[in-house]
Formats: sequence, C-alpha cells, structure tokens
Amino acid sequence: MGGETSSLRIFRVPQSYFLSMSAGSWLRRASVHPIKTLSLPWSADPTGTESRSILAWFAIAGELALFIALVYLLRLETTALVRVLLVALAGWCVHYFLPQRYRLPFFVLLSFAAIAAVFANLGPNWHHWRFEGLIDAAWIVAIGLVLIGIVHLPIAFGWRVLALVGAGCGLAAARMDWIAIPWTRAVWPVLASMFMFRLIVYAYEMRRDQRMATVSERLAYFFMLPNVCFPLFPVVDFRTFRSSYYNADRHYIYQTGVQWMFRGAIHLICYRIVYQRFVIDAADVHNQIELLQFIIWPFLLYLKVSGTFHIITGILHLFGFNLPETHNLYFLSSSFTDFWRRINIYWKDFIMKIVYYPLYFRFRGWGESVALVSATLLAFLATWLLHNYQWFWLRGTWVFTWNDFLFWMILAVLVTINAHYEMRHGRTRRLRGGALSWNGALQTAGRTIGVFVVICLLWSFWSASSVPQWLSVFDTVGVEAPGKTTPALVLVAVAAIIGIPALALARGGADRQYSFRRSVASVGVCGLIAVCISLPVVHDRLGETVSTAMADIRAPNLNSRDNANLERGYYENLVNVSAFNPELWIVYGQRRDEGWGNLHKTPLSEFTGALPTIYLRPLSQADYKGKRVHINRWGMRDQDYEKIPAPGTLRIAIVGSSHVFGEGVADEEIFEGLLERRLNEQAADSGYRDYEVLNFAVGGYVPLDVLAITEDRVLAFKPKYIFYFEHTALIPRMLKRLATAIQNGSAYRYNFVSDIVRESGIDPSADREVLQRKLTPYGERLLRSIYSRIVEAAKREGVGVFWIYLPRPDERTSPELERRLAAEAGFNVLDLSNVYDGHDWRTLLVAPWDDHPNAAGHRLVADKLYEVLQQHRDLIPLNLAVAPHKEEQ
Repeated sequence: MGGETSSLRIFRVPQSYFLSMSAGSWLRRASVHPIKTLSLPWSADPTGTESRSILAWFAIAGELALFIALVYLLRLETTALVRVLLVALAGWCVHYFLPQRYRLPFFVLLSFAAIAAVFANLGPNWHHWRFEGLIDAAWIVAIGLVLIGIVHLPIAFGWRVLALVGAGCGLAAARMDWIAIPWTRAVWPVLASMFMFRLIVYAYEMRRDQRMATVSERLAYFFMLPNVCFPLFPVVDFRTFRSSYYNADRHYIYQTGVQWMFRGAIHLICYRIVYQRFVIDAADVHNQIELLQFIIWPFLLYLKVSGTFHIITGILHLFGFNLPETHNLYFLSSSFTDFWRRINIYWKDFIMKIVYYPLYFRFRGWGESVALVSATLLAFLATWLLHNYQWFWLRGTWVFTWNDFLFWMILAVLVTINAHYEMRHGRTRRLRGGALSWNGALQTAGRTIGVFVVICLLWSFWSASSVPQWLSVFDTVGVEAPGKTTPALVLVAVAAIIGIPALALARGGADRQYSFRRSVASVGVCGLIAVCISLPVVHDRLGETVSTAMADIRAPNLNSRDNANLERGYYENLVNVSAFNPELWIVYGQRRDEGWGNLHKTPLSEFTGALPTIYLRPLSQADYKGKRVHINRWGMRDQDYEKIPAPGTLRIAIVGSSHVFGEGVADEEIFEGLLERRLNEQAADSGYRDYEVLNFAVGGYVPLDVLAITEDRVLAFKPKYIFYFEHTALIPRMLKRLATAIQNGSAYRYNFVSDIVRESGIDPSADREVLQRKLTPYGERLLRSIYSRIVEAAKREGVGVFWIYLPRPDERTSPELERRLAAEAGFNVLDLSNVYDGHDWRTLLVAPWDDHPNAAGHRLVADKLYEVLQQHRDLIPLNLAVAPHKEEQ
C-alpha cells in the first residue's frame, strides 16, 4: 500500500504480513492528516476548549439533509433507514451543542428511539403506526441487557462463558422454533446482528480487565444507532469503539462521516446498476464476453456490503466515533494478503484478535513458518464456520455447501502462500508522501489485475448454486463466438479499469491534504446535483437514457422472474432481508403483510407434479397480494361459464402467466373482464348475441405449461379464438421449467423433447442448473416446437390463434426472437408494446416491489387491446363497433 520505494523485510511481527494493520494502526494512519479546527466568526463555547461553529453546524446538517433526500428519492435502502436517518439528523442537531459528558448517554437514548421508530413504524402518518412493534423493540433491549449482564456476573470468567453458551443454546432452540417465544420472527436478525459477534469481542476485552467501561459505553456499543436497519453489520471492536471516541477534532470526525455516507451511496448506486444491467445467469453464458460477465458480476455485487458499511460507520462518526474504514480500495489489491487486509477490515481485525494471534503464539515454539501456516489456515477455517454461524442467526438455517467450504479453503491457501513469501522476502510498502518507481508501479498494477481476476473467479464459484453448475459454464463457451477481437478488447478494457487506478495508487496519485472547507464544498455541491437529478421532474427531461438509468437505480430488486436464479451469493442473501425474513421486511416498510408470496404456496393452486406444473383449485378463494381471489368450478379466475358456448356466442380463451392472471388486482379489475364487458356493450350491433372471454392464465406459467393446458383444457371449451399473451425473458424461464420436467419425466409426453434429450446426451439425473445449461443451445428450437404444436392443435379444432406481446409496465426491451418464432409457427402476431406510453410506469405497479400492472394498468391494457382488435378486423372479425367506449362518451 503506500510510501517509500525501499523494500522492508519483516520476520517477527506476524500481523504485518498476514492481516497487517489493526484498527489502531488505521487510526494512527488517519492521524497523519493535519486536522485544522474550523475557525469561524461565531463560537458557542466561551471557554475555547472545544470549537463550535454555527456555520459548520448548518453545513453538516445541510449535507445530511441532502443525503437523506438522495436515499429517499433513489430508494437506495429501506424506509427503515430513512426513519433512522431522520432520527439521526434530529439527534445530531441537538447532540452538537451538548457538553461532551452528556453526548454518549444521549446517543444511547437515540439508539433506543431508533429501534422503537423502526419496529413501531413511527412516522408522520400515525395510521400506519404499529404499536405492537414496541413489544418486539422491548424484547430486543431486554434480551440484550440480560446477555450483557451475564458477562458481568460476579463469578469466574469460565463460568460466565458457560452461562453465555447456555443462554445462546436456549436462544438457538427458539431460533429453530423448538421453543415458543413471545416476540415475532422480525426480532431475530436485529438481535443477532447486535450480539452474535460483539458479545465475543466484549467478553474477550472484559477478561483482559481493561479500565472499567461506563454503562453508556456498554449500551452504546451493543445498541448502535444504525444497527436496527442493517442486520448485516460490521464487527466493531470494543477497544477501538472506546478509544476512537472524539480522539480528533470533531468537525473532522463529523465531516469524515458525511463523506463516507455519500461514498456508501455511490457504492449502492453502482451496485444497483450492476444488479439491473450486468448480472447474467449461468444458463445464458454462450460466448467469451458472457463468460467474462458471469465471472465478474458476483464480486461486483459486494458493493452492496461495502456501501452499507460505509453508511453505518459514517452515521457513527456523526456522534463522535472516529472509527477506521471498513473497506479500503479492495478492488485494487496487489496480493492476496493485501486483499485480506483491504476487504471487510473489521472482520479481519476480529479474526486476528480472537483466532489468529492466540494460535500463532501457541504454535510459535515450533518455528515461525509452522506458526504462520497453521494459524492462517485455522483462522480461515474459523472464518468459514463463523460465516455459517452468522447465516444461522440471521436466516435461521445452515449453509454448509461445497462451494462455501472450498471458497474459504482456496482463499486460505492463497493467502498462506502469499504470507509465507512475504515473511521470507518482505513486501514493498509505499508510505504516505512517497511513490514507487515506474517499474515498481507497473509491477504492482500487473499484480493487481491478476489478483482481481483470481478473486472474481473465486467469487463466481462461491456464488454458484453448485460446483457442477459452475463447471458447466465453461463447457459451451465459444458456441456463439462474438468475434475474434472482441474478447481481447474487453479484457484490455477490464485491465485498464483495474490497472490504471492501481498504477495511480502506486505512484501516489491518491494522496491529498485534508481540508474541511473543500470537503464541505465538494460534498455539498455533488450532493445537491445528485438530488436534483434524482427528482423525476428533472431526470425525465434529460432524455430517455438518463431516465432509464435512474429507473434502474431506483428499482429495489431484480424483476421477480430473475430473483430465484440470481439471489444466491452469500452476502446477497444476507443483505436481502425480503428473501429470508418477510416479517422484518414488513417492519422495514418495504412489503405489506397481505399474502405477498408465490401463487403455488396459496390454497388457490394445486401441484400436479407434471405439466402444467400447477392448476387452479376449483371453487377456491383466498387473499392473495392484498386482493380476494375467486376461482370458478373449472379452475379459472373468472366468472362461471358453461363448458360449451351457447348458440350465437363468440368465445375467446386467453392464456398466459401472472400479468394475465391479474396478480395484485381484484377479480373485476382484470383486463380480460374489462374487455368482455366492453365487447358486450356493443353486442347488439355486432351480429353476436354474446361475447365470452375465458381466463385460463396462471401465474408462473411458461410456454410448456401453456401448451399443456391448451391441449388438456382450453380446446375442450370450444373457443373461436385463443389469445396467447407473453412478455420478455421467455426462453430462460422456459428452460428452467423444462429441466425440472425432464427430471420428473413429465416432459417426455412431447416427442420434440425426447429428440433433444437424445441428441444432446443429457443425463436427466444431473443437477438442474447443469441441465438448463445443456438445454440452452436448443432454446430457440424448443420454443419453435412448442409454438408450432399449439398452432397445430388449435387449427385441428378450427380455432384461430393469436400471439400478443404484452409488456410489463417497466419493460423496455422487445422480444424480437419470440415474436419471429411465433409468426413462423403460424400465430397471428399482435403488439401492445406502447400500451403504457404517456404514463409514468411507477404509477402503474401494484406495489413498488412488484412489477405487475395495477388496476389502472389493466384498464390501459383493455382499451389498447380493443383498439388493436379494431385495427385488425381482417384477422379477427369480431364485428366491433367503432364508437368510443361508453365511459368515454
């Protein structure tokens, strides 16, 4: 990392070549900055012992307000964080003027207030307050006080440890639902993040009998203000927490916190862009470019963790805790030991203190090399076990997988080899103010690129669903080569993106003198610009590119069709609260408690184990996504019909998935029913006695399910026309379903599936992800076969078939491949791509986290579909009236 050109050989101090800088050394490094007290005309402190400036107060408060506005407008985190930030802003404005002896108790009170505000959903709209959440908040505080009290029992330390283990076992039994508890499941992740590691650190420090900590210090350490809205929380060291408290000029500490919070926001913005635009599933990897993308994106998603950790430590800085950085340019690590020193620094310090140091000095009598290798490998083994321990407390399950174990062991070997080399040969350091030579800087940049590539490979392996699935990605690379020069150009681009900053860092380009005024000006101006661009009224006028990019950043999650495939990395599964604790997600204000789950988990559906995968249960009803859903006697979400249409009735059957089924809207609000009513309004002038539109759509259906239900049920109802609605991302979803159908044998009812299985040599007993990858080259052929079979079955019965493109409200791509295949198969193709034009798509969603159209969206679809049917009278002679809709009249 940084300074002089000379190489330093180090043999005796183990932390210098393994885990290097402790938290204390980071603080010493920070103190190198010349910190200037802001001298402004007005001072509220007549003694002069501590600078106070009303202008500095206004500047920092203004920056915090801009940060809160940015988080709110871009939805960078949950609404719980917004509430905590508002508590922090109000509290800091008072905290600034308090005498120092009152600040820590005030911080503790603010922390308790934040817990109450989050769990009780306290806010300006008192109708949404959840007073029952105060009970959960009280339990968190009560259990925490009991655990802290156990550490201070007047008995031998060994007995206290046993008491803690016993309490932990009791809580673990409750976590696994073996014991009835009086609090909700939302308590567990928050309680665990406060105590699962900090209790270990705290007990360790108490055993060393440091100066007695005050009650305020203990409570502040465990109930840190931002903890309630971040279940994945950095492991803050207790000694560092105490020693860093107001250990420098407070304006410097406050402004550093603000800077880190905005830096965290930048990380989260980059994370959202990667998450929305760069993520690729293993089954979609066909060439070198996509392989490179598949290798890189899992590591880039770690920006979510580094971003939230920056925000957490930034908030703590606002209240005087001058904590060190949690991450330091980890993408620019020049060796594997350097990577371990730069990423999640607090975890490194924790492992070094609790595991590495005790083991190193225990083994030191056997020689330096033996002690280094043994302590390092065992430290990484402990890291693997503790990550599983963390997973259990946050998610309530265990995650012992080969991917997880091999990731940590491979990284352990790499770090051990690197550390042993540095012990023997030393490592080059660049101290602040110095610079490496051009030759040394180029070598450092080259090593940085190599380490980045290896870490990306390891991270993609760690994030894969299984070892065979990860290995299968490399089997078919090159099937669709994008060109001979393209991969080389991409590799050069990646090397430049990593290498140039690494070169600048090695040459000393990142060093700069600290200035409070310059920091306030730069953060304030950039924050104001970011907030202005985040306003819809502004970015919608800056062009489609900017508006689309802002929509990607504001989107809290990937589209629901991708979540199951792409949310499988270790950290992604811990920061995505909605994936493992719906109760806490409700507390965080991100999701309503009204059956917002998958259709197949409700009483409305019944699993078939064949094709189609599920049917709707006849005559069932249930609340689903906040609406009462009724299923008729035939297993349709529709009114009741006779099986055979009456004479003079024109019957239309519609098939599709969740958008056609009407997820999130009432029975009478689905566009199918609206279209039927509008058709019947003009039936007297059409020559038909009646129109009937039957809704056979089921949420989660893919083309394979549509084919099965068309043959098995739809044609039996004697429709005159079939409308098949689809949107984008069709083939990946279809292949996932087909892989499952091949494994259970239900797909073999279709000869074209049997032919592909035979030609490809697929082993039906293989991992589902591997099957999906093996099927990927046949995706277009499979879809063409399904479409052709639907058309052939319909034509045999004299039924007209229409393939209709119906986009999601937030959809910006068009399914050209699917549209072409449908036309080639014999479908009449209709297009509703501009159905939502002229409307803000955000106002057309059933919920911010759900991309299905709401009632207003369904009205737009019904009107647009009627218009398109009028325009294609030659294809579908429904004898529609040209007169406007009765409501419009």
